[in-house]
Amino acid sequence: MTLKLFFASDVHGSDICWRKFLKVIDYHKVDIAILGGDLTGKMVIPMVRDGEEYSYHLFGRDVKLTKAQLDEECVKIANSGYYPYPCEKEEYERLGGSEDAQKRKFNELMAERMQKWVDLASERFKGKSQLYVSPGNDDRLIVDEILEKSDSVVACEKKLVSLPDGYDMVSCGWVNPTPWNTTRELPDEKLEPMLEELMTKAESYGKLICNFHAPPYNSGLDIAPKLKEDFSVKVSVGGVELAPMGSKAIRHIVEKYKPLLGLHGHIHESAGFRRFGRTLCVNPGSEYAEGVLRGYLVFLSGEKIQGHWRVAN
Repeated sequence: MTLKLFFASDVHGSDICWRKFLKVIDYHKVDIAILGGDLTGKMVIPMVRDGEEYSYHLFGRDVKLTKAQLDEECVKIANSGYYPYPCEKEEYERLGGSEDAQKRKFNELMAERMQKWVDLASERFKGKSQLYVSPGNDDRLIVDEILEKSDSVVACEKKLVSLPDGYDMVSCGWVNPTPWNTTRELPDEKLEPMLEELMTKAESYGKLICNFHAPPYNSGLDIAPKLKEDFSVKVSVGGVELAPMGSKAIRHIVEKYKPLLGLHGHIHESAGFRRFGRTLCVNPGSEYAEGVLRGYLVFLSGEKIQGHWRVAN
C-alpha cells in the first residue's frame, strides 16, 4: 500500500489558497491533504466610506472605489490574505483610538474567515478524515477552538493523530523566537521539552511524520534575510545578508528520533528538501500573496518514501 499525501503551509489568510487546498485531493489524486500554519492573515484593511465612495491604503497606494466596485475589491484583498473591512468614518476613528478595539476587530475578522473556511470544508468533506490542519506561530489561539469544533478537519496541534495505512503524525506550530514576537514562540531550550513530550506519544518512529512548523536549523530550509532593529533587510557589499533561522530544537529531535518525514514551513523563501539520514524534511515555501498554493506531494510505502515532488496549484 502507498499513502499519497499533499502538504502545504503558510497560506496566511488567502481565501483562494484555502479553496485550492480543498481541491487538491481530487486534483492530485492523493489520500490526504495536510496544511501546516500559518493559517491567518497579517493585516486588516479598513475601507472607509465617504458619501458614495470607499477608500483604503495598501502598499503605498491610496485606492478609491465606488460601492459597485466594493465586493470585487474585497475578494481581491481576501485572496491576497488580508481582511477587508468596509466601515464608516466614525468606526474607523473609533478603532484608530483604541489598540484594544483594534485587537478585538482583528480577532473577530480572523475567526469569521476561519469559520467560513471550515464551513466550506464541511460542504465537501463532512464526516471524512482527509484534511489535517494545524496552526503556526502567527495564529492566535482562537483558531484552535474553531478547528477543534470542525466535523470536516482533523485538528492536529500538539497531538498524535493516526493517518491511513498505519502512519502517525505529531504536530507543533510553535517556533523559536522571531523578530515579530508572535503568538507561539519559545526559546529552543523550552521548545525542545515540548517536542520531547509530543514524541513520547508515538509508539515507534518508522512510520512517523513530524509536522513541525519551523524547519530544522541550518538545514537549507530555513535561510532568510537578516533584519535590522527597524525590520529592514541587512545589505552588505555582497548583497542581502542571509542566515539560517530555523530551530535547533527541531533539528535535535529529527536527528535523535529519525522520523520518516518532516513537514515544515515558516520560512517562505526557503523551499526545498533535505535528508537527515532516513528522514526526509520538506518546506514547500509560500507564495500566498500571489494566490499560489505551493505544496509537496509525498508518496509513502511502508517505512520508505517512494517519491516527492514540489508542485504549484
